[in-house]
Amino acid sequence: MPGSRLFGLLFLTLLCTACGGDEPPPAHAAAPPLNVVELKAVDRTFQGPDSVPAGWITFHFINASTMTHFAAVERLPNGIGLKEQQAQVAPVFQAGMDLLTAGKRKEAMAKFGELPDWFGRIVFIGGPGLTGPGRTSQVTVHLDPGTYMLECYMKTDGVFHSYNPDTTAYGMVHQLTVTAPASDAPEPRASLALTLSSTDGLQMSGTPVEGEQTVAVRFKDQKLHENFVGHDVHLVRLDADTDMDALVAWMDWTRVGGLQTPAPARFVGGLNEMPAGRTGYMTVTLEPGRYAWIAEVPNARDKGMLEEFTVASGG
Repeated sequence: MPGSRLFGLLFLTLLCTACGGDEPPPAHAAAPPLNVVELKAVDRTFQGPDSVPAGWITFHFINASTMTHFAAVERLPNGIGLKEQQAQVAPVFQAGMDLLTAGKRKEAMAKFGELPDWFGRIVFIGGPGLTGPGRTSQVTVHLDPGTYMLECYMKTDGVFHSYNPDTTAYGMVHQLTVTAPASDAPEPRASLALTLSSTDGLQMSGTPVEGEQTVAVRFKDQKLHENFVGHDVHLVRLDADTDMDALVAWMDWTRVGGLQTPAPARFVGGLNEMPAGRTGYMTVTLEPGRYAWIAEVPNARDKGMLEEFTVASGG
């Protein structure tokens, strides 16, 4: 659900201790980098580690489901966890969405006003963006020590994936503890850059070419839009019959069909919202064809947050 969004099997390094005597030490396979976390979406659940070290963390997001999903990373206030999210936030958003579906917008806004005070202290720090079924995407963000939640608030039949009416189980959320000391993972190097601004829209620097690209996404500013979320960016592979008007409308979760499965286009990945001044990275493999960057905001085209581009073969 908006504003509360949570992830992957942490690859643990193995420390080898040299054996005594004349016999050679046993061979060990090289351990994956400490900063790489594998997060898997299975149906409407997340599978991932419970903790990761602080610093630059790369989320390798595997969507093993038949639906489009994302995993927003949200830093929770001290003393808040999934128990509070399930009891105080998820039911309010679902009740508000039910009222919007019934055409009762005024009543829905009143319901959203029942969110707890701590909800406004959540800090959204990126995470893997919209990723189509069977696809894998990758983002890198810098996380400080603390308690985080990973969340997907896509909807199916009007019900948020992060909400579960069965109070004995959580929805599509996952709690993640980020621990000190920080890993020594370096900041990624980018081949493309995007700058997001509520006044200037989305601006791309560099030319997208075929092959793997690492995109630096800088949030020049941040604001809450009419759908109560900040701007972010997602990458869409366009087909000849992609309805761009339908895509723009679908990106607004407050609409009855907004962020509802199935998605109206093929999402390749993205980076969820981050605070002003922060930079995150997304790594994508581009094939020849038409694409678009788009933000999860109402009327993205009018706000300059929709940009189409083409990747040439062998470019």
